[in-house]
Amino acid sequence: MKLEKTSDPKTRLSGSTAEDGMQPPAGAPVLYQTLPGIHDEMMDADGSIMPHWQQWFGAFSRWSPSDRSTHWEELNEVVRETGIAYDLFADPNDARQPWSIDLAPLIIAPEEWQWLKVALAQRARLFNAMHNDLYGHRRLLHEGYIPAALVMSDPSYLRPMRGNQSAYNGVQFFAADLAKAPDGNWRVLDNHAETPAGLGFALANRIALTHCEGNLFRSSKAVRLASYFQQLQSTLVKRTELEDPYIAILSPGPEHPDYFSHAYLARYLGYLLVEGGDLVYQNNRICLKTLAGLKPIDLIVRSIEGLNADPLELNPNGMDGTTSMVQAIRDKGIIMANQLGSSIVENRALAPYMPDICRFLLGEDLMLREAERWWLGDHTSRSHVLANLDDMLISDAHEGSGRPGEARPATDPVRLSEAERKDLIDKIHLFSNTLVAEKKTGYATTPSWSGETLEPRPFAIRFFGSRREQGYEILPGGLSMSVGEQHAIGLHSPEGLTRDVWVVSDAQPEPFESIWASIARQGSYSRAGRSLQSRIADNLFWLGRNVERIEWQFRLCRQALSRLNEDSGPEEDQRTVVSALNSLILRAPKAQVFDAGFGGMNEIERLVRTVLYGKNRAYGFQESLAHMHRLTGLTRDRMSSDAWRILNEFFTDHRWFKEPGFMHTGHVIDLLDKGLMVLAAFSGMAMENMTRNYGWRFLDIGRRIERAENLSGLLNRLIFAPGMVSDAPRRLMFILEVADSFITYRSRYRITPTLPAVIDLLLLDETNPRSIAFQIAALHEHVNYLPKEPESGLRSEENRLILELLTDIQLSEGHKLAQIPQFEQGKDIEQIISEECRLEQLLNNQISKLPQLTELLTRRYFTHTEEQAQRI
Repeated sequence: MKLEKTSDPKTRLSGSTAEDGMQPPAGAPVLYQTLPGIHDEMMDADGSIMPHWQQWFGAFSRWSPSDRSTHWEELNEVVRETGIAYDLFADPNDARQPWSIDLAPLIIAPEEWQWLKVALAQRARLFNAMHNDLYGHRRLLHEGYIPAALVMSDPSYLRPMRGNQSAYNGVQFFAADLAKAPDGNWRVLDNHAETPAGLGFALANRIALTHCEGNLFRSSKAVRLASYFQQLQSTLVKRTELEDPYIAILSPGPEHPDYFSHAYLARYLGYLLVEGGDLVYQNNRICLKTLAGLKPIDLIVRSIEGLNADPLELNPNGMDGTTSMVQAIRDKGIIMANQLGSSIVENRALAPYMPDICRFLLGEDLMLREAERWWLGDHTSRSHVLANLDDMLISDAHEGSGRPGEARPATDPVRLSEAERKDLIDKIHLFSNTLVAEKKTGYATTPSWSGETLEPRPFAIRFFGSRREQGYEILPGGLSMSVGEQHAIGLHSPEGLTRDVWVVSDAQPEPFESIWASIARQGSYSRAGRSLQSRIADNLFWLGRNVERIEWQFRLCRQALSRLNEDSGPEEDQRTVVSALNSLILRAPKAQVFDAGFGGMNEIERLVRTVLYGKNRAYGFQESLAHMHRLTGLTRDRMSSDAWRILNEFFTDHRWFKEPGFMHTGHVIDLLDKGLMVLAAFSGMAMENMTRNYGWRFLDIGRRIERAENLSGLLNRLIFAPGMVSDAPRRLMFILEVADSFITYRSRYRITPTLPAVIDLLLLDETNPRSIAFQIAALHEHVNYLPKEPESGLRSEENRLILELLTDIQLSEGHKLAQIPQFEQGKDIEQIISEECRLEQLLNNQISKLPQLTELLTRRYFTHTEEQAQRI
């Protein structure tokens, strides 16, 4: 695919080529220009497209500008919906997107890949051998291949793991950040042997890009990733020597920037996602706290820093693991991948010693090398660096395995002031053991879509590998990022611009059957779902409550604004609305009453604003939305992709967070209608797609408690407020509409709403999904199904409480609750209440006892403060 040379020093490539059967029109815009004197991945030095890029570029160049724009927007939408850029604690009003995927992949030729995967596998074998030696016989230290001070000054070298035979072959997962210099030669930026190091991000990027460019992926003959992950599953199962092992991914939790990667990988591989608080050491095993008791874990895929895995023997402030984790490893009570302490091999200061280490441990010459690098703890190297400081970049020797793209930028002495330069030199002398210097080296470029054209961008790639029974297998792909050209020693990407890596091949993929298929044929099935972590049950419970709470807020505000639009409505009707809104606002501690000094329609708008946009209000929408946002992230690995995308509608639409200056009631009602549709879709997804395990039950328990509390409070507030006799029809109509039961009422009664009929429908009718009776009956069924003390024949406290509430409702009669005889005698509501008010007693009992039920469930199933044999 040759190009005609131009007088421009940059090579130009128009939007289509003659080889594709399309001549570029006169004046066609330039689609791609390389930088002079710098190696480019797609275009060679004579201005022709590399053979392995031709298929992709030929198709891409035939897209019209509108096609490219459509695919670009579609890809950005997939990133938002999938949650790749998801940050649990990010400001939803911040328009910046911390993670984006390039429309242009990075394509690697078959012959280059053959060399790369051998070289990367060699490095993985080398680091595994180094790990074995440093925690074993330490010949590398004794024979002078590595300076002892280099290792001993690194906090990631965990002394309690020395001599531990269980730590042998501790590097299961390996990753390396590679870049090409301007001359096109590969070099190593960083190595990762602590955790899977962002493997889930690479997988998510592939799925997202092929969703938008599936045809281009297939026509380019790129290698798929599924076989690699199937073999990874099989390898981990074989390491346990069990047919059906219990495997979990241990994550620091949602506050960690890699949490999406952990959750995504757990879902894809079918493993549990656990946190340190889910684990406990018992009988030389690491066990998972579940609703049904303790369940031993066979293998942990570690995604936490080794130093923080055991507060007893390692970092006393490190709570990402559990106490006695090191002892469990010594006792062979758990298999850890990667082993604790494996990150010692990530130290950048090892770079100048690697060729000799490779020959000593493997008997081979090192194929892939780092850029020219010096450890400043060595006197000779330090003197050389200080003498040539302007040619160097200074960085820490060890950073750890953070989110891809977040490696700290190096310090460039040329850019420092005199005072800053002096401080740097002092730092080099004082902390030389922890610093490295690297000779400044540029980067090659690859095409990157800017939104209008392809541009050359400097890049680096993170490649991934994992150990098999024989050697290491390298993922046929990776995660590429645009890097900060001036200061990048590691994978530093200020923009967060990533791209998928395609490895093209003419060979047909070999068929592969996962070991899970053979397990399934043996009939090893499970339906119980009793291994749900207490933490997950707690999060699902409160997710259900907050979803239902938001739905109630929407329904209440929608009916309030509908009344506001009816400007001819009587003042009594407006008072009903104000009282209803206050029933929600007053649930918050120390809430202020807003209906003193009634202000008419302006008062209604003010209260609606308070509910929807008030900050730091316990029962306001903003607070509930923040909780739902957090809980959705915490239960991400338990939620289907469809359910995630449904709830993600709230987090991607900024109208939910930004209060309008002028409240156009019609627009707000439309927005509330949309929100109710989203919540209805989530409810339908939960009802139709979630298996009826403990997770679904706790989600539904949360919803039922919240719905019963909300309706009880509204009935109590409106029925027993002054003026009920004169305003009864309008109040009851409002209650029916908020409870979404008006159509049901009209289908049964062709009359204006009356108190007895409304009480029967909303309080006593167990066939109405919106009634209090329905919620209590559902709670009774759920609580009876939950795990109980196996040797106890007595009802639990929560069983007795819910039975009391249900019996109270079932033994009640609507006409007696409504005090029909007194109404017929013409008595006012105040006199009726003072004489006898069974209805108020019943509602108050519901309002007071439902929070007690929440407390009982929390103590028994979430925090485990009940003293039971199977509890923790």
